[in-house]
Amino acid sequence: MSERDTTLLVIDVQREYMEPEPFVTRDGNDLIAKCRTLLDSARAAGAPVVFVRHLDRQPPADPAKADICPELAPRCGEPIIEKRFASAFMKTDLDETLARLSAKRLVVCGLATFGCLNATVLCALCKGYDVAVVRDAHGARPLSDATVDQVFDHFEAAWVDTGAQLVPAAEVRFTT
Repeated sequence: MSERDTTLLVIDVQREYMEPEPFVTRDGNDLIAKCRTLLDSARAAGAPVVFVRHLDRQPPADPAKADICPELAPRCGEPIIEKRFASAFMKTDLDETLARLSAKRLVVCGLATFGCLNATVLCALCKGYDVAVVRDAHGARPLSDATVDQVFDHFEAAWVDTGAQLVPAAEVRFTT
């Protein structure tokens, strides 16, 4: 598969999930920085970038909290898929947007390991996309019955079992 078919998919890195207590990555509180590095690399190579933004039925008291974190602000022309369900494919035009971009391979980062990122990764695999989850650029919090490391281990194993690749942020390359 050509690297030219690769699209960066940034899922739900919104202020309401990162402020005041950020979701953490496998190696720290650096989700925004890791996503920013991936974003800069994709843009420099001319690779398409698609953002996903979750909108709850009940918006936050401060509507600006639903915004994508300003450090990752989408540029003019970069699609923003707004969703109301866990999967970014459910009742959105994500599939059509990816088709217009000729996307075959998705490099995925964002939130949350146990929620929307997981649902989107699994749907993308079912739709036949080649999916690479950036291992240290997806975020989680501990769940009531699992530590954050257990959350990462569980979902990463499931993604690999279903056909996704896990790639460290430092090894992701977009080419022109």
